[in-house]
Amino acid sequence: MQYETEEQQVEALKEWWRENGRAVILGVVIGAALIVAWTWYQKHQQNQAAAASDLFSQSIDAINAGEYDKVAGLADQISDEHSDSLYAAYTQFAAARAAVEQGNLEDAATRLEWVVDHTGMNDVVLLGKVRLARVKGAMGDPSAGLSSLPASYAESFTALVEEARGDLLSAAGDAAAARSAYETALDQDNVPDANAVRMKLNELAGLGS
Repeated sequence: MQYETEEQQVEALKEWWRENGRAVILGVVIGAALIVAWTWYQKHQQNQAAAASDLFSQSIDAINAGEYDKVAGLADQISDEHSDSLYAAYTQFAAARAAVEQGNLEDAATRLEWVVDHTGMNDVVLLGKVRLARVKGAMGDPSAGLSSLPASYAESFTALVEEARGDLLSAAGDAAAARSAYETALDQDNVPDANAVRMKLNELAGLGS
């Protein structure tokens, strides 16, 4: 639209502002609020991550100092306050390890179950399942341990899972299946301790199975 005078331009601007000014102001306010909220969220997330990391570091220090009760308390705290952080899973792993060293297998199993149920990263969940399976086997229930092993997993975890499966099958008295699991583990390129797995195979052979 063409305006003949400056006054017409001013009047047109006033009219536009009367019609749209409230929406413009509201948009600016909402935009500013979103920026403030996003900035606060980012800062909050950073603070939460830092707090979770600090609790995890404290748990490692407590393990090294033999303060097992403190490790358990820290694991409970971080699980309550930062349940969506991977540090919560890591701290529960640390507490489960401490519980095993103290002979408290039930507590270790409970903490590993928390990792399996509350962690969103598949690799961490898989590690939790393998450790939980071993703990259940140590509690005298290899069948429950076998049921706890992951049903599917990436090829890179085959050695870890199959060695655990072999240990549980051996404890259950199924030597032939245990041998097959150990051999599968040894076929992988990333066996955590190939010599240990070979020793287990030799022990099965020594039993005449």
